[in-house]
Amino acid sequence: MEKKLLCALTHARQESFFLAKWINYYGAIVGRENLYVVLDGDDWEPEVDLTGINVEVVLDGPRKRRRNDQWAASTMSKKANFLRKSHEFVIRGDVDEYVVVDPACGLGWEEALRAVGDQGYTFALGIDMVQRPAETTPLDASKPILSQRRFGFVADRYTKPFVIWRWNNWSGGAHRLLNRPVIMNPHFVLFHMALCDVQIAQERMDARGGQGQHASFVGHQNDRLNTFNEVTDLQLLPYEDAVTAAFKEFPVESDGSVAKRPRASAHPLAHEKGLFTTVPERFSSLV
Repeated sequence: MEKKLLCALTHARQESFFLAKWINYYGAIVGRENLYVVLDGDDWEPEVDLTGINVEVVLDGPRKRRRNDQWAASTMSKKANFLRKSHEFVIRGDVDEYVVVDPACGLGWEEALRAVGDQGYTFALGIDMVQRPAETTPLDASKPILSQRRFGFVADRYTKPFVIWRWNNWSGGAHRLLNRPVIMNPHFVLFHMALCDVQIAQERMDARGGQGQHASFVGHQNDRLNTFNEVTDLQLLPYEDAVTAAFKEFPVESDGSVAKRPRASAHPLAHEKGLFTTVPERFSSLV
């Protein structure tokens, strides 16, 4: 049987806003029939149209963060490797992550994927979007997020292996692949949208149990929410400078050896969460 070109896979728990966004975004790229959504738990139902999508409910997701990350990495790796039997390329990402082909490269999805090489996977440059205090207009779900939010961290922690075309296993919350070095490709940018809107970020935390979750999740989510206060006075680095620093520093260890997960930048303007920048206008209509 001839393989289809591309499919997309994600998992979600207590999620509607970003799941709807994920379906609309990737559905336009791969077709709804090539979308695979894993719903974590049967104690909730997403308020999303799942018609024509491949949906599976799993019941054994642990509620401690580290164990949940390990479980998700293993579960989704197995599913992604199975999907390789029917698809040439398998996109796997979190429900609040959207990979785009940089318009500057002038390529479509198929061209960009076929130009990446033969290593069997690639990392996309990660940008962790954050609403700044000056961006006071509430997010309009009917419009592209990047037309309403323009600031984010070019981030090592969100520079992730988002697609495979050979056998691979994700690890560490899907921030790396087991026994694989970091190989970044300039064609692809991953926008992590969890903090693109203050209200949505708080609502997501509350929907998942708020302060009643396991302490490991509460601590992580509170730290993430504090980011909104941290960006008020941060100096912005020009986008191209941030990208240059990322491609130079993320793939290597301090001793110059190849890294197995992206490493932080040593740029003078680097923040603990990355290189704060303004996303160029060319991305504004994409997500």
